[in-house]
Amino acid sequence: MNRNTIKNVGIALACIIGLLSVLYVYRITTRNAVQVLAQNRKLINVLVMGSNVFHDNKHRFFAVVSVNPENSRMGVTLLPPSLRIGGSGKKSVRLDEIDIDGFSKISRALESDLKLNVPFWIEIYAPDVERMVDLLEGVDLFVLNQVQKIDGVSPGLNYFDGAKAVQYINAVEGNSVYRKYDRIQDIILTLYYNRERYKPLVDVKLISHLLGKVRTNMLDQELLSLSKFVFDEGDIQCIRAPGKMEDDGYYVIDEAGTRFYEKEFLSQLVLGAPQDQTIRVRVLNGTSIPGLAKKMRNALNREGINVIEFGTSPYPFMDHTVVINQSGDTNAVRKIAEFAGVSRVHHIIDSSQLSDALIIIGKDYAK
Repeated sequence: MNRNTIKNVGIALACIIGLLSVLYVYRITTRNAVQVLAQNRKLINVLVMGSNVFHDNKHRFFAVVSVNPENSRMGVTLLPPSLRIGGSGKKSVRLDEIDIDGFSKISRALESDLKLNVPFWIEIYAPDVERMVDLLEGVDLFVLNQVQKIDGVSPGLNYFDGAKAVQYINAVEGNSVYRKYDRIQDIILTLYYNRERYKPLVDVKLISHLLGKVRTNMLDQELLSLSKFVFDEGDIQCIRAPGKMEDDGYYVIDEAGTRFYEKEFLSQLVLGAPQDQTIRVRVLNGTSIPGLAKKMRNALNREGINVIEFGTSPYPFMDHTVVINQSGDTNAVRKIAEFAGVSRVHHIIDSSQLSDALIIIGKDYAK
């Protein structure tokens, strides 16, 4: 092979490599697996892992965020840190013992236990949450008596910046991870119900800025596509992964738990199927006017809503009647607000309560 031939072969190879590099960069910058899933009418599932501080990429908070692009319904499945991953036997580990390098192992377990295909992941630390809340111009949270350790917070509607939002999550008795899950739901549900306020702010630049320091396998354009589905007209529901704690310390999702999850969560998320359930409500009179709680109870009972408790509110008197979501069941709360004729809906999730919602009657109800 003469020198000219070698030179021409080298140039050809260089051109091929250059072309392949351009195609690779083009595919990376234009790839959008979220849109592909949407076109194929598939759920878009993202595993979100969170911690207060870095600890070898291991976390304490886990949730799968699911979006149905067909109806823009959104679901959040909260995963216990002690969830068993890897089946029974010596290979079993807790979810909070796996770092991000073991994502494929987590993904397989979620597909087996919850019938969810989860191709995406995001890691979020406390400073990331602070930055995100601040960039969204804060969040207004309704407070009763669940916060006692945050300066400047009083009963009623309070503005929380990023630092206060993180403090709100962490200021729980006994450092309980499940109580923290309740607080996280308060913020998620509040942001979701006020999403029209944030919609004008969301673009590729903001997404890139929001997640600039966050580790994820999603591209900016995929995150932007996902956010557009979230901002469409839809609904949200939260659920804790159904299962039971075994004697060996593992939280296990058994066959009964899987069936419950499919009926109570997936059927609503995919089909919008209504739940066949009794809605349970507590009604408290937040005024000095007697008889209002009983009046409200009778009105709700006529609508088929089960009022499991009514009486006098221990909180300061209120001018306006509010419905407080306690279970994360937004469909139930919407019905309660509609039947009660109340427009103010807030979210203080309390997984220890038997009621789906709490109604605190204000002076406006007496008019």
